[in-house]
Amino acid sequence: MRLLTRYLVLQDGLSDFVGRAISWLVLGLIGVLMLEIVARYFLNSPTIWAHETSTMLYGAFCILAGTYTLRHRGHVRSEVIYGALNTRWKALMDTIIFAMGLVVLAVFLDMAIDFAAHSWEVREYSNKSIWQPPIYPIKTVIPVAVGLLLLQNIAEFLRAFFTLLGVRYEDPRALEFGEDVDLEMLDPAGDAEQGTKA
Repeated sequence: MRLLTRYLVLQDGLSDFVGRAISWLVLGLIGVLMLEIVARYFLNSPTIWAHETSTMLYGAFCILAGTYTLRHRGHVRSEVIYGALNTRWKALMDTIIFAMGLVVLAVFLDMAIDFAAHSWEVREYSNKSIWQPPIYPIKTVIPVAVGLLLLQNIAEFLRAFFTLLGVRYEDPRALEFGEDVDLEMLDPAGDAEQGTKA
């Protein structure tokens, strides 16, 4: 199962890289908004581009953050039922959920590619302000974000599926979590629990 572990390391690394890279968009967003505040309220000369630029930066940040959030299991999940289940049942639920996610994300990716391609074909511009910036570059972020989320979803599906089958593998994510996480879910062989006791 070294191949699986290597794949998980690469995929988790990609998602972490994307998360760190897009975190800089927040500084850009803050900078644009601060500039607009100064220009509008202190210089009495509001910009025509700050509102749409901040919207685009925030939109790109939100959709690209999905893969990083999934990699760190940060999406909302109800623990009322899930938390009461044993490892095998959790793995079964995760396998079903991530299998459904594969189908949904594959369809969404196809739609997002068409959506962005059409925007490039017509050289789409915004009609929200007199600035009228091109929006086909920002629409290209949508299929990129969906593709990245699909890749991470595949990694999560493989984790759940092999855990469900009881296959022993070394999950690189197991070392990152604290005691509040069910280590059996991360390590079906039980090695992680023995390691914490040693």
